[in-house]
Amino acid sequence: MSFWPLVSRLGESTYLLPAALLIALWMYQRGEVSSALRWLAGVATVAGLTLVSKLAFLGWGMGIHALDFTGVSGHSAMSATMLPVLLYLCAPPSRPWLARFGAACGAGLALLIGGSRLVLHAHSPSEVVAGVVLGLAVSLTFLSWPGCKVLPRSIGPLAAAMVIFTVLHALPLPGTSGATHRLVVSMATFLSGREQPYQRGL
Repeated sequence: MSFWPLVSRLGESTYLLPAALLIALWMYQRGEVSSALRWLAGVATVAGLTLVSKLAFLGWGMGIHALDFTGVSGHSAMSATMLPVLLYLCAPPSRPWLARFGAACGAGLALLIGGSRLVLHAHSPSEVVAGVVLGLAVSLTFLSWPGCKVLPRSIGPLAAAMVIFTVLHALPLPGTSGATHRLVVSMATFLSGREQPYQRGL
């Protein structure tokens, strides 16, 4: 697999949503129930807004033609939500500067993933920008919450996320590429009653 498709795969919800749930469970098991709930609420907000924006266009043609906007880029939104928090939590508590550096690296990786969606012509600039802004708004809000500074931190969440990525990536499941998009298309046509979804430029 070439570079940009590989980078793009890092932003797939197939990998990031299970990892986000694992982070919530990790916080819950360490007694940080309110942090786990805040985190899940943020992830659900991003996932929900992204889904609604896609359904609105695919099912009813609701977008912004002047901006070539047909829905929030899910790869951009979920990676910008997930990666800054994941890498923040991996820094040892004795090194707060390293936690901030990890969050910055996570944001940078999310921008790279967003860029890959442009290179691969999967999304327009407005869709990628919307996804990055939405995701960073949630992740940085979570990280700026005072209670986040006292969260237990270890390499565990990153290790678990890597295991999730490796296992799901290695599973011999045919047709998994683009499975999330196909599911959204099916939902849009079912809800709108259309036989075919709306398409960009048509």
